[in-house]
Amino acid sequence: MGKQRKKPKGAYCYSVTNLLALYPKDKNNSFLADVFGVSRGTIIRWRNRPEEGNLHVFKADHYACRIGMHPATIWQDWYEKQEEYYGI
Repeated sequence: MGKQRKKPKGAYCYSVTNLLALYPKDKNNSFLADVFGVSRGTIIRWRNRPEEGNLHVFKADHYACRIGMHPATIWQDWYEKQEEYYGI
């Protein structure tokens, strides 16, 4: 068996805070849930405990695409973390 590559934490380092900052703080939770395709409870959890709202690279990309943006415009360190994760 070959040597397995350890996945650095960079794959999970995209904060929901950056995503939520794109919308006014008084924006309705149900509206944001519809925008991102998640439950209202998820939006409430993201707002109440943002430190626990770290997104995996694929989820971060998914949410960015749902709002018509490239993830690098939301997370400025997008490419650096990709290089770290994939060893490019």
